[in-house]
Amino acid sequence: MTAEVLATEGLLPPGLDLSAAKRKLYEVALELFGQEGYHAVSIRDIATALGQQPSAIYFHVPSKQELLYDLALIGHRSHFESLRDALMDAGSDPVDQLRATVTAHVRVHLDYPSMARLTNRELRALTPDQYASIIGIRSQSEQISVDVIERGVRMGVFHSTDPYLDAKAIGAMGVRLPEWWTPEAPRTKEQILEHYVENALKLVS
Repeated sequence: MTAEVLATEGLLPPGLDLSAAKRKLYEVALELFGQEGYHAVSIRDIATALGQQPSAIYFHVPSKQELLYDLALIGHRSHFESLRDALMDAGSDPVDQLRATVTAHVRVHLDYPSMARLTNRELRALTPDQYASIIGIRSQSEQISVDVIERGVRMGVFHSTDPYLDAKAIGAMGVRLPEWWTPEAPRTKEQILEHYVENALKLVS
């Protein structure tokens, strides 16, 4: 396999503090893990796809597992930051806040499907400490939704009987999107975003 057969542009969100070489490594690893599964891909496979020797990979990461952890961190931090920023820009109305955060959540899964697939499929390959770190970030993202729903309940806007479970259900909405959506799908990104937001509002109303 050579680097040319891998379409890696745009797999990672912008604004990451990565050198060009390290970003390319992460993109190729992300695509290979997505195609073959983490356990089926070796450091040699990644190096071959990059047109490099395996020793060159270890200049950037100490191990394949650490590479997986770095990608999982990028995915979960980017997701959390998207929700946080959407919430901060949404104003004080819980309806607007829920619209904004659900839109951010779903858009991340639509815009970065390879990253979303990795963060939802491969976490069990992490060490216990790595896994706990990732789940901690995921819990912060979930708490944003819980807080929005609870605020809406206190204000009489939402009528959720269990904000925690509703937040879990809303979070699950976007998870399967990377498994089926492509630009050729019968629904556009904007149609999906609108439909999922409306479903989330119905759930808590």
